[in-house]
Amino acid sequence: MDLFKEKFPPTVDLSVEKLFSSLSRIDQTRIANMDEKRLAMFHQSYGIFIKNKFRLWGNTPLLTSCCEVSGLKKVNPDQASYIILKELQKKIQNSDALKVVK
Repeated sequence: MDLFKEKFPPTVDLSVEKLFSSLSRIDQTRIANMDEKRLAMFHQSYGIFIKNKFRLWGNTPLLTSCCEVSGLKKVNPDQASYIILKELQKKIQNSDALKVVK
């Protein structure tokens, strides 16, 4: 069971932590600096990766966690992957990742 939880985290926080630790500093910086439109476009490809990596089509605990984080009553795997991506972006922005100075 622990191996299942490690591979398919049951919460948004654990999923974000897993993604965060796998990203290079360059990728963290890119994600940190994406505006909403670019993040939505990025989600079209990275969202598929998130859905497959965390098996969102059957990971009920993670879908429930996405509902709690978003305040929605129900989410589908596409919405859940975007919620996870947004939380990843927040974590990166609150970390010490390099940011573009405007």
